[in-house]
Formats: sequence, structure tokens, C-alpha cells
Amino acid sequence: MLVEDIMIRQVHVVGPETTVLEALTLAERKRVRHLPVVDEGRLLGIISDRDLRDVKPSILEADNLEILSTTRVKDIVHTSIITVHPLDAIEDAAKMLYDHRIGCLPVVQAGKLVGIITTTDLLHAIVDMMGMGQPGSYLEVEVPDRPGALLDIARIMKAHGVNIISTFVNPARQRSSRVIALRIATFDPRQIIQEIGEAGYAVVFPMALKGE
Repeated sequence: MLVEDIMIRQVHVVGPETTVLEALTLAERKRVRHLPVVDEGRLLGIISDRDLRDVKPSILEADNLEILSTTRVKDIVHTSIITVHPLDAIEDAAKMLYDHRIGCLPVVQAGKLVGIITTTDLLHAIVDMMGMGQPGSYLEVEVPDRPGALLDIARIMKAHGVNIISTFVNPARQRSSRVIALRIATFDPRQIIQEIGEAGYAVVFPMALKGE
């Protein structure tokens, strides 16, 4: 899945001369946490709801609200920004959010802002990719780290006429192995689990529940 598949295309933006009061009002009205700062479509930076709150006087200084209408966005904008391209994989975008501990990524193409993705957008996409909204069963199978294991398991599914809703290959505790995580379209995977075991692979979930 690519960034362009999940990005928000209708982005609420502000200009460098926008006042903090106008930006704060826009963020609250549209219920957004990040506002890209653009000038003729070119991304200059980004401000967050935290940046706006930092400028806002406390309730004890209600008579000092003039600062909101005199301070410009250009005075508080973060110009050192990390962006993604619409054709980047969402896995790469997720890693960037995690590595840099940020809440959103502006999407830029040919120097122009074309969208934005947030941690919420990515989480929603990952839930969809994992097939969490579809009924079925979840399995984890430990396999040797060599070609062919996933094909063997897929053949077992085919023999039973069961669709694979989603599949992920994760590292195992042993470097020589991998764990294939599958969501399959059946509520009774017992026969499939048995045949996976007979094929020489260890089903670590839900078989691990037997000992609990």
C-alpha cells in the first residue's frame, strides 16, 4: 500500500502571514492537530496544535489575548520538516514517524504539497491490511528462514478452500527462523493446524494456548 492510497488530499493549510488566532480558530473548527504552512502551494513548514497552545496566554492572562492577533504563523513555524512522496510505501512512512517521533508527514510531489498523513491514518491502514475487520481466525507459524515455507502453507489453505485474508512475515526468536502470521477466512482452523504440523512446521499460536 502506498502513501497516496491513504493520504488526506484536502489539507487545511495556513500562510506565513496568517495570525496565530486565525490558525488556532481553524485548527479547533476543523479538529486538526497539524497545519502545513504554504506559500503558493510550496510547503514552507508546519505548525502543531501544541505550537499554537504555547503562544496562547493562560486563563490568568485573559487581558493579554492581543498576542494571538499580532503574532504571525511565520514567527512560530517549524521549517525543518520531514516529508514523503505519494509513491512511498506506508511502511517507510510509518518508520519515519516512529524514528523521528512526529505525528504527521506532509506529502510533497514536484515541490508542491499534495496531501498529509498522520499516525491515525497509518494505524487505520495497518488495521485494514491485517484484515481486522473481516471474520476469521489468526495463526502464527514458525518456519525455517528459507524459500518455500509460505508456499507450502498456502497450498494447505487452497486444499481446504480457505482464503488467506492477510499475511505478515516477522522475525522469530531464533535467527534461523521466521514467524508467518496469518488471518484466514475460517472459524475452525483445527484441521489446517494439524496439516501444517504434519508438513513439519510449528504452529505457535493458537497451539501455545494449550499450556495455559
